Amino acid sequence: MSSILDYFTPTTGIVGGCLIGLSAAILLLFNGDILGASGLASSFVVAPRKTLLDPTQQWKLFFVGMFFLTTRIFVTIWPNALDDPRLGKPGIPLVSSAGYLVGGFFVGIGTRLGNGCTTGHGICGMARMSIRSFVGVGSFMLAGVLTATLSSESGPIFRFLQDNSLDVAMYLPTQASVIISSTVGSLIVAAGILGLILRKAPESTTENEKIELDNNKRKLLPSIASAFLFSIGLVVSQMTLFSKIYGFLNMKLIADGTWDPTLLCVMGGGFFISFLSYQWVQGFNIFKNPHAMDCPLSQNVECGKFNVPHNKIIDANLIIGEVLFGFGWGTSGWCPGPAMFLAFAGYPYLVYRWWPMFFVGSFVGEQVKTLQARLKECKTNPTDATGLHEETKHDIVSNHDDAISNATLDADKSDHDKNQVDFSVA
Repeated sequence: MSSILDYFTPTTGIVGGCLIGLSAAILLLFNGDILGASGLASSFVVAPRKTLLDPTQQWKLFFVGMFFLTTRIFVTIWPNALDDPRLGKPGIPLVSSAGYLVGGFFVGIGTRLGNGCTTGHGICGMARMSIRSFVGVGSFMLAGVLTATLSSESGPIFRFLQDNSLDVAMYLPTQASVIISSTVGSLIVAAGILGLILRKAPESTTENEKIELDNNKRKLLPSIASAFLFSIGLVVSQMTLFSKIYGFLNMKLIADGTWDPTLLCVMGGGFFISFLSYQWVQGFNIFKNPHAMDCPLSQNVECGKFNVPHNKIIDANLIIGEVLFGFGWGTSGWCPGPAMFLAFAGYPYLVYRWWPMFFVGSFVGEQVKTLQARLKECKTNPTDATGLHEETKHDIVSNHDDAISNATLDADKSDHDKNQVDFSVA
């Protein structure tokens, strides 16, 4: 008879989770940025020109490029590292084409509306004690568990999203899927390198602008290191195996003795390291630290800053978005980080189905947020709102989110100062 010990791998889960947490910590402490897999991926669709051409976004190209290179090197050296022996066995079904299409779409739209996924809210948000992130994680966890349980072999929606008649070999990389994913990854690497080589500061650039451009370049090496650790952490923790995700989300496996709680160890390890990193960021440290920074390590003090959200508002977008993300996660078994690894490894169902629908979902989610911002603008300034141009839509949504964030900043700092524990030495 099977038991939980047959599948539970706490050591690799904790070690892998700590590597993911270290990845987030490097991005935070050196660059001042948040590790969010869904935000990184969706930026190529909702703001492609800005992602590809804006110097402030260049670190994203280097992050994704290094993630791609690490994936390809890893699967070349260890080609069997992603083999999943439980796939297709009792309790671990095979996701159908419809399941991948539906899952990718709802992960895309959900993470766009809710502004985060398992990394952004789970590893980074909860580590800084964000109420929004705790609510978001609770929402997508509950939705993911319910969906996976209901879509299990005896569940009412199994026949719509799963298909155990499929051959496991259909899920493995093909020559065509590897070529496609490698081409996409190579183009991202080339875009990052060309941008670094060709982008020159014009003669009219002010001193502050030169410092800012230098700060953007200083973000590249930490981004490369962060991407390397993130990709390795996903493999070590085995979050690239469908059975590890579905084996946790499907609560019916508890009665069978085959439930796998490894995901909790991964989240715990990532949370712990990420939490420690926030103790060195001024305004987010729970314990009073006289050495807490207000400027990231790689940045010039004149222009460097931490780009950490302050928003405390629990709104409909957060809850609905994270519930939709959880539905997509429970349907297909994948969230953006592991899905990116498997796509770059050439897994066809991720390349041809999940990721295209993720980008569609992200685009739809962005349009919903744009419409919401336009409607709000119409209420506050009806004469000007009708003249908005198409190219300003993304900026409207960003400014709306920033306004909410800034409105809560003073309250955040006040609450933070009241609740600090002073461990400094006189």
